[in-house]
Amino acid sequence: MKMSDEKEPKKFTKHAPQDGSASLTPKLLYNKNVARPSHAEYARTIASKMHVATLCTVSERAEGFPYGSFVTYAMHEGNPVFLISQLAEHTKNLILDSKASLLIAEHGEGNPLAHGRVTLVGHCTLVPDHERDAVKECFIEIHESAKAYCDWDDFGFYKLKVDSIRFIGGFGRMSWVNESKWFDAEPDPMIESAEDIVEHMNDDHSDALVLYCKAMSKATETTEAVMTTIDRYGFEMIATTTEGQHPIRLAFKNQVDSSESARIELVKMVKEARKLLKSE
Repeated sequence: MKMSDEKEPKKFTKHAPQDGSASLTPKLLYNKNVARPSHAEYARTIASKMHVATLCTVSERAEGFPYGSFVTYAMHEGNPVFLISQLAEHTKNLILDSKASLLIAEHGEGNPLAHGRVTLVGHCTLVPDHERDAVKECFIEIHESAKAYCDWDDFGFYKLKVDSIRFIGGFGRMSWVNESKWFDAEPDPMIESAEDIVEHMNDDHSDALVLYCKAMSKATETTEAVMTTIDRYGFEMIATTTEGQHPIRLAFKNQVDSSESARIELVKMVKEARKLLKSE
């Protein structure tokens, strides 16, 4: 069954307060319509940058119970591919029942539930001969050590053909991603440089982050700010005020695709923030 972000199947319970209960959502201190990646783009980015995950198969030994195992993977045309041994328990399970899911989770400091993750659901089968070379090249590019055993007789490449996608981007940000949107989406071009930029901004330009919050959001009493993520559309911060910590997202006027283009936009925004604060 195909699941999309337009409709939530009734058999799945939304991760939200029950009807009539109080919401713990904090007051939003930035424009809720600010440009940001779609859930499909977020999910594709997570899947493209994290190369280890938990593969869940239908256990033969445990009589149909889910069996989770640690695997390495690469993304090939929107589908995860694996190089797995015929001796592995998950391979034995897949031979009997191809139904599977893959849980991919971001890692970072703080509460692990605040980080993004995506679950891909579908059928996982042996890659046909005519696709093997392309899949092998894709996998080896990510996992170079696999060159040593990828052609052994007891190893094979498997592909999870994605049918359903569940995205969770942290607290209160989640959806079933439409399958066509998943395959149409592109991973964020800042995927390789984002971590270095975030570290650099927090280490060397924390004063600029405070300026952004004071001038370009409703967190005008910000005393400290930490950048948490950056993408082609903008960046996110945690601002500290007298009322506590608040998430802030700001958008670039021009999309970025490299460290240099991001630097240019960030410098422009510092200059603009100073002008805005000076004019008050």
